[in-house]
Amino acid sequence: MDVFSRKNPQDLHALRAYLYAVFGWQYHAKSVPPPGLALLRAAGMIDSPTGSVRCNGHIQGTGFGGINFGLHEIEARRDTEIEDPLTPPAFAAGFEGLLIRVVHHTSFLSRTIVMRDMGHKNPVRVEEMKPVRLVSREFEALFEVYSDDQVEGRALLTPDFMERLMAFDRHPQFKNLQIGFVGNAMYAALPSPERVQFGHSLQFFDADIAADTVKTEVKRVFDLLADMDALHASARALDAKEVQSQRQTYYAQKIAIIEDAVANAMKEGRLKTGAASKWIERDAYDTVDPMLHGLLLPRF
Repeated sequence: MDVFSRKNPQDLHALRAYLYAVFGWQYHAKSVPPPGLALLRAAGMIDSPTGSVRCNGHIQGTGFGGINFGLHEIEARRDTEIEDPLTPPAFAAGFEGLLIRVVHHTSFLSRTIVMRDMGHKNPVRVEEMKPVRLVSREFEALFEVYSDDQVEGRALLTPDFMERLMAFDRHPQFKNLQIGFVGNAMYAALPSPERVQFGHSLQFFDADIAADTVKTEVKRVFDLLADMDALHASARALDAKEVQSQRQTYYAQKIAIIEDAVANAMKEGRLKTGAASKWIERDAYDTVDPMLHGLLLPRF
């Protein structure tokens, strides 16, 4: 008997956890913020009107060449207090997107950040870090770099790294990407989570739709990891053409496994049951557009 029904919707969290375990990765629907978040917040690269953020999902595992990854789906916490119930609250939404952590084999001796260029509004210092001047005028027109160590900052921003970051900036999926090097990791702050989401809660009434949704999610995650892996490697000057080809093959093989992994998971019933709200009748659910289901709440 099909477990999917209007009165018995299924959420994707259990299926996600199973799929990432197939690849030797871990998935958590909620998590604590990663260590590098503090620096990116202090630098204004991840802003929040309330001063805090929420982590809606976390994936961690090992990618090509044994590099450890962590992906956090995060959003700025909002002030939900409403003084006038008839007037929508006015607030700045703050950051909403992904924070990708790629671990180096060795630790950095200093901190380096790559922020969006704000022209005359660029600060003189950021968290006691000074500007790093580079030879690429094209790069400096888009980004402003700050570091504790001028030598290490320039060493990380290789010509290949700058070319890749500028290319990413021209691609819609990576628009407004910002980078931080701190501790032993590169952190990539990528806004607009609708491009790659993996931690949000969604209930499904149809098995095929649920399977297609999670397949698309996981494929996007591995595509993103392949790009972040290449960017990270270019910062270490370790991205020869042969290595690039091997990396692309590695992630392509991962993506090729997803179809069978999802099919097996669905056959094994790797989904947890979540009961539908009692105040919703089946007839109402069938006749009302899903985007309007919230209007079916009883009014008192």
